[in-house]
Amino acid sequence: MRFACLLVEHLPTRVEILQASSLRGQPVVVLRDWDGRVLDASPEAMTTGIAVGDTRQRVEQLCPQAVSLTANEALYQSHQVTLRNLLAQFASAVESGDWGELTIDISALARTFPTEDALALSLIQQADQITPLGPILGVASSKFVAQQAAWQVSEQAGRIMLVPTGGERHFLDPLPLKVLPDPPVEMLRRLHLFGITTLGGFAQLPHAAVVLQFGSDLAFYHDLARGIDPRPLVPYAPPPSLSRTLSLPESLSDRAMVLSGVERLATRLAQRLSDLGYHALALSLIVKTADRRDHSTGASVKPSSADSEQLRRLAGRLLGKLSFEADVINLTLTAYPLREWQHGARQLSLLDADVQPRLAQLRAAIRVLQQRFGEAIVRLASLVGPPLPLPIKVNLAPNGIPAVLGWGGWSRRVVNIYEYWRERQTWWERPTARDYYQLTIEDGTPFTIFHDEQQRWFLDRQRR
Repeated sequence: MRFACLLVEHLPTRVEILQASSLRGQPVVVLRDWDGRVLDASPEAMTTGIAVGDTRQRVEQLCPQAVSLTANEALYQSHQVTLRNLLAQFASAVESGDWGELTIDISALARTFPTEDALALSLIQQADQITPLGPILGVASSKFVAQQAAWQVSEQAGRIMLVPTGGERHFLDPLPLKVLPDPPVEMLRRLHLFGITTLGGFAQLPHAAVVLQFGSDLAFYHDLARGIDPRPLVPYAPPPSLSRTLSLPESLSDRAMVLSGVERLATRLAQRLSDLGYHALALSLIVKTADRRDHSTGASVKPSSADSEQLRRLAGRLLGKLSFEADVINLTLTAYPLREWQHGARQLSLLDADVQPRLAQLRAAIRVLQQRFGEAIVRLASLVGPPLPLPIKVNLAPNGIPAVLGWGGWSRRVVNIYEYWRERQTWWERPTARDYYQLTIEDGTPFTIFHDEQQRWFLDRQRR
């Protein structure tokens, strides 16, 4: 098989520089509008130590002269979709990775061109016709090698790198271990203790020794270092964002009517998320007023959801956080979705699925999480122990369902219970059973509570 990876490095900052040429050569940082963290940074900014997911305060500490811009994810997504539509003319399955990274299988397509060079040149030429961002291309016999070839093109002459079949090891050997997709920190630490810092050094280890040292699951990384990538393309990765806009025929000054428009947008977004099988991780709201000013804010959705009522409530709270005096002429509500591929599936059906596709889907979900929230969102989680359950008081409704929660001297009325299940497990060799409820209280805050066999109630802070 042969794969091609089309890449626009730092697509968000490239798009911003394209909009304002005066930014060229400056350290540019693009910040998400809903949490103020770094979505992307130009190479000039990243040399100062700025990384995706950093806070605005850290950016100001590391690079005070950096130009900070609010992300326009709808604009970046339009460029991503343009590139995806181009590749869809060459292949039926297109995998979208990080911003500006798209991969296709060209095994069958290569037969219609006299040489692979001619195919690669045709892809680049057609990409140049639809975008001024100057994409580059990597071609190889596996997905991982093709993607790394694309990332290394900038270090080489030209904009195309072809890795011949059989030349994967020679190409990968000098690359650092950090190019592996989401490598476990403990694995990297042990390899560095052995003096191994490159893929070539890792690949030279006997495979049996790697399995013995790290386990069979992590032996997958050893295969990648040797140029072996069994992962299939994942063509249904979620889009970076979904937006809905409402242009008002007449400017509005009545907050109640503006709220009605925001809730209508939230309903439309929830419907679209449900149709696609996605859940929203965050919402952002932009209100454009008659004085041509944009007022924006955002918040995460906890737990991630496509529930219309939950998104309507959150959108209403976002509007309440904004302060403006001029009349409103335009509303834009954006959801940042993650496709929960396992949502609605039973455990047995997951076990029946093939292992490799499930691993590929899980890695795609983790990749999206890291793209949204930075590297620490996954890696630091393993360093934090789970919080202990908190004893609480629960008043039950006549039907036996939790109605009021109480702890810390406060009472919280339950307004919605959206999931219930029972768990049986062995705890210190004694079988236990717990009844769990996932619910929300009056202000929309979600909680998970449970009671044990002695009818003692607890707040499960690990699952909140």
